[in-house]
Amino acid sequence: MKLRHAMMALAGTTAVFFTQTTHAQNPFKGLFRPPANQTAPDNRNGGTANAQPRGAAPVDPNVRTASNRATILEPTPLDQIEAPAIQLPQDAIEPYLLTKDAGPFMVLARTFRGPEAERFALALVLELRNEYQLPAYILRTKDFPRNSNIRNVPPTAPPGVDRARLGDPERVRTYDEAAVLVGNEKSLKGSEVLLHKVKKIRPRCLDGLPKLYFWREGLSSATRTTNPYVPAQNIYPGNKDAFVERMNQAPNSIYHCPGRYSLQIADFSGRGSFEVNGMQAFDDGGLKRSPLVTAANDAEELAEGLAKAAEIRQLGQPVYVYHDRTSSKVLIGSFQAPNDPAAVRLREEMIRLSAQLIQPNMKVGRKKAAVDKMIVPASVLTDLETIKPH
Repeated sequence: MKLRHAMMALAGTTAVFFTQTTHAQNPFKGLFRPPANQTAPDNRNGGTANAQPRGAAPVDPNVRTASNRATILEPTPLDQIEAPAIQLPQDAIEPYLLTKDAGPFMVLARTFRGPEAERFALALVLELRNEYQLPAYILRTKDFPRNSNIRNVPPTAPPGVDRARLGDPERVRTYDEAAVLVGNEKSLKGSEVLLHKVKKIRPRCLDGLPKLYFWREGLSSATRTTNPYVPAQNIYPGNKDAFVERMNQAPNSIYHCPGRYSLQIADFSGRGSFEVNGMQAFDDGGLKRSPLVTAANDAEELAEGLAKAAEIRQLGQPVYVYHDRTSSKVLIGSFQAPNDPAAVRLREEMIRLSAQLIQPNMKVGRKKAAVDKMIVPASVLTDLETIKPH
């Protein structure tokens, strides 16, 4: 047994020595392929009898060497950019501006810069809509949220503002930049399918527009994006708060509202202060010790008082209550559209009745008023899509 192990060790040592000696004589053997004009040995036949010449490796013509700067593609100088070869559309821009109702997942097709950026973007939008039946919109830099420092730009604007609404001097101030966004997708998967479709499009209008980068063709550089007017919590909603759902199980809860919109007429909140002894627990026990209990009771009492008032019953609109972790709200009415004419009439009636409902009835003596809480109808309807559980 020992002799067998000794012979095996000697054979391994001899093989290693032979290999090292061979590589020492020719250390680059086998590391490089033979030139194209030479033949490679055919090991299957023990020689080069059936060997075939190997061709040269393929060369990519788009590869540019760093040493030759003349071959590097550079943007067209500004003084050499030609005028548009097509007639630019003169339609109004406003109907094609992006609103918060589009998307939220979209595709950024092309960005235009220059004095005629809006007209360039409009030409592309019209072709995408008419020729390819794609929902295309224009987003200007001065309308972009958090980029213009202008109020009344969603999503930081009031809920009723669906697009950027600028006044003077912001309305005439421009940054000469406009982007074209495509799509009305509700999921990431849908936007990915749309992206592949948009990348294959080669609009005819782009051939007649000046190019800063002349080698770009069509919309191959399109990328996925989201509607900047839609808040992030609406694009990627988290899990519903089970604690808030338990607080809204009463018969007059807003969860029972059949419409998508309702009119807020009151808002009650707990006191705001620093908790010296630590953070308050957000459980059922903590809720009983919270100032929000008073706010919830005030909202429920106001809703019950309004539901019993003859003036409110004549309007034919139900009264609802919504509780969350910071406040309790009272709402009235159920509507399917944010600009429902019935909602406008309801708000006018609530403004007229607000003072009447809290005044004592003087005809039958000084008795308690129908309600004793302030009623302040909101200027826009509340969207219940993000409030009600799905």
